[in-house]
Amino acid sequence: MKAEELKNIFSNIVTWKRGGERAPHKPLLLLYVLGRLDRKEPRFISYEDVKENLKHLLVEFGPYRRSYKSSYPFLRLSNDGIWELSGKNELDSKQDWSDQVLLNNETYGGFTKEIYSLLTKDRKLIRELAGILLEQNFPETMHQDILNEVGLGIELAGKLSRDPQFRERILRAYEYRCAVCGFNVRLGNRLIAVEAAHIKWHQAGGPDQEENGIALYHAS
Repeated sequence: MKAEELKNIFSNIVTWKRGGERAPHKPLLLLYVLGRLDRKEPRFISYEDVKENLKHLLVEFGPYRRSYKSSYPFLRLSNDGIWELSGKNELDSKQDWSDQVLLNNETYGGFTKEIYSLLTKDRKLIRELAGILLEQNFPETMHQDILNEVGLGIELAGKLSRDPQFRERILRAYEYRCAVCGFNVRLGNRLIAVEAAHIKWHQAGGPDQEENGIALYHAS
């Protein structure tokens, strides 16, 4: 496979769409894995290791949902021809499997050998693919923040970042409690499992303002 072929595949990744909103699950997983490759990490990653990191990305950069399913992109990417799954048993990637099934199956995922080999030899291509995913799926104001979160060392000159104080302002406004269930647990001084989410996603024009934020519990 050549670089241009891979860029074309990334430009046409199948994502769920409704109106002007596109599901960020696959793009965020791909960006997360590109960050790992940029740091020369192994081809395969276990679902156990990726589950919470991807959920955090979905909370931070996706639209508000009552629950966030890391399993969806981890399985479905194999239908795009760029991703492989392995585990104790072969799982049908077109079905929905629970977190527990994936964990018990010791499920791993990663780029195909051909794509992994191509990317590990071409760091510039990793950055080009990241740019494609960002431009097609996220507003410009999110780009640098996403790159920072996934560990891709790319500086976007002249790009506007999200308000870094948004999370703290929202949590403070809700007294560090989930707006729905009142959950408020700390480990030392660190708040556990409560995040600031956008009510209206940036991609749909939602601002980093208190009236567009809500504090929500998200289970592990």
